[in-house]
Amino acid sequence: MKLIDKLKPEVVEALDEAKIKYSSSHRSIFATLNSVSEYRDLTIDQLNLITAYLPQDLKPYSEIGWMYGDNILDKKYRL
Repeated sequence: MKLIDKLKPEVVEALDEAKIKYSSSHRSIFATLNSVSEYRDLTIDQLNLITAYLPQDLKPYSEIGWMYGDNILDKKYRL
């Protein structure tokens, strides 16, 4: 299962909103999400790119949020 399948639906929707205005970034984000299976496989640069296109309420709000991805992962895939 790819990481994109483990995301909250609202995260995917928020990222899709950037499709028209930021098509290059959108392609890069979705290519990344389709190429890894676990949140821990993402690099810091990839996480920064992904979170740049999220609304404030879906961004990580603590070090734990950055570390485990609870802000973007569906509940059943959280650690």
